[in-house]
Amino acid sequence: MNDIERLLAIEEIKQLKARYFRSMDTKEFQTLHTVFAPDATFDFREALRDPVLGTPEGVTEHAPVTGRDNIVNYIAGALATAQSAHHGHTPEIEFTSDTTAKGIHPMEDTVLNGSFFFRGYGHYRETYVKLEDGWRIKTSQLTRLLVRVESR
Repeated sequence: MNDIERLLAIEEIKQLKARYFRSMDTKEFQTLHTVFAPDATFDFREALRDPVLGTPEGVTEHAPVTGRDNIVNYIAGALATAQSAHHGHTPEIEFTSDTTAKGIHPMEDTVLNGSFFFRGYGHYRETYVKLEDGWRIKTSQLTRLLVRVESR
């Protein structure tokens, strides 16, 4: 991969992650389906866990989800009645081959869902694969630096 190809691939991966965030917040789950590889894995065990305070009372942690359809169905269910805003910032992307890469995306999110208000900051640690139809998320792990959950 030459320098121009690498820059184009970085931009494609950044656009991929932007589409991920937008699709969740606008509930465009068919579009969200296009960001994952068919055999993707999403590890969100730390999604609500504050590194200092732990997991809020009454919150159940789930095992990682494997398979694009399962991931999208899980996210759609979790956000079905929620209002959310997800933002990603200044990613670090490193290529491990011409068709694979890994990245870290600093992020923040706000979710209002029924009886709770949630605000979190952390990182998505991901791997990507280039398929026939473009770059896709192969693995995604959400880790947290700070989480605040409040009752409404």
